[in-house]
Amino acid sequence: MRDLLQRLWPLPWHPRVRRAGVLIFRLPLVARLLLPHFLVGVVGIVQDELGRVLLLRHTYRRDYPWGLPTGFLEYGEQPLDALEREIGEETGLRVELQPAVDVCSETESHLVNVIYRGTARSGSFRPSAEVSEAAFFAPHALPSLLPEQRHLLERFLGEGSSSLDA
Repeated sequence: MRDLLQRLWPLPWHPRVRRAGVLIFRLPLVARLLLPHFLVGVVGIVQDELGRVLLLRHTYRRDYPWGLPTGFLEYGEQPLDALEREIGEETGLRVELQPAVDVCSETESHLVNVIYRGTARSGSFRPSAEVSEAAFFAPHALPSLLPEQRHLLERFLGEGSSSLDA
């Protein structure tokens, strides 16, 4: 191996040079370990033809069981595809999504969320392990939601603007 490296990289194999080479080759791994890591999630603000918002009753949430459709990206998956997949898996509904309207991060949980708006198009609800119920709610008659999700709905269903408008 040393001979091959000397032919490809003709430097004297002094112990100091060898240590420096090991450091250079290991740097990307060290950088990856030291840099912050984030999960990428998707959130959907899906409405029906009457302007009501799709909310899901999540089986694993106790304090705020109702919430927007959400999920995480699988390796190699695009955010838009991830949200379509999550909504399909959790509800059986098909939605038409618009391009992303916002991206926000939660530094405490190391989460970056890509926010989409969309319209429910077809399908009928079928319960899943994660979601026991799905319903459309008028924006003025929403059940208790996580504060972050309530804030998102106020921004995007009111006159709020997104950070992507700039």
